[in-house]
Amino acid sequence: MLPNLKHLKYLLALHKHQNFNRAADACYVSQSTLSSAIIKLEEQLNCQLIERDHKAFIFTTQGEVVVEMAQKLLISAQELLDYGKQQGNPASGSVRIGCIPTIAPYLLTDLVKQCQQTLPELALYLREDSTDNLMAMLANGEIDTAILALPVQGHNFRSKVVGKDAFYIAGDAGLVKLYAKDMDFQQLPQQSIFLLTHEHCLTEHAVSACQLADASRINHFSASSLATLVQMTAYHKGFTFLPEMAVNKSLGVAEGLTIKALSPDVYREIGLLWRPTSLRQQTFLRLANILEQLLLPGPNGSQEEK
Repeated sequence: MLPNLKHLKYLLALHKHQNFNRAADACYVSQSTLSSAIIKLEEQLNCQLIERDHKAFIFTTQGEVVVEMAQKLLISAQELLDYGKQQGNPASGSVRIGCIPTIAPYLLTDLVKQCQQTLPELALYLREDSTDNLMAMLANGEIDTAILALPVQGHNFRSKVVGKDAFYIAGDAGLVKLYAKDMDFQQLPQQSIFLLTHEHCLTEHAVSACQLADASRINHFSASSLATLVQMTAYHKGFTFLPEMAVNKSLGVAEGLTIKALSPDVYREIGLLWRPTSLRQQTFLRLANILEQLLLPGPNGSQEEK
């Protein structure tokens, strides 16, 4: 007999929560149902998955391997189900899209609107999270595809670059003018540059692309979002970097920041990623085509001051 997929789901829940009660609650079953399912799996596979005592348990080496294989099986089963629901039509069904916070507020609304017009039978379910979390969710089958800033290291996902997002400088008019004179960050006062926290890849991309090597110019305080970054920069009359897609949505204008374009060579790439085993590549390529159109230089793309 083949293992029951529902029992494999219970096993993954137990591995995730490391507690029978929490795993059972997550699966909406009783603890006894979940425990019986694990025992049934051990009997079917003829190997011990967890070592138990009266108050605790640990996964065996074989159990860890089975968890990894079960994860792949459940992802494939879900993809098979989704593919069947499409009835061979890549423009129908539903797709779960993850996106990082420095892109989501400035792109997803336009993506949904465009998809409603060109792919009306495709339902979009959106999730905003950090790059690391989205990569984990994509690997675990919790989302189908992710919109990220590239490059992203250490993965085997398929990806397609859908556009470039240029960097702008923004901040106090005097500091922007001071930098623009010689295009040299050394001209700026110490602690005058504000950035996002390191969990946001925008910080790494901006520092790398702008060759900002002198850490003494960077303020010790960091922001958790672009909205907070703009507020901090405006309040402290500082200096920062904003992505073009946010500038085109007028971020920083209400706060009175002076905003100027950097060199066209200073940008981040935006990409769409999906699992290589997915049966829905044609759906993702259609989404990629829409994103490419949305990320083409718009009427504000070459605007140097806003």
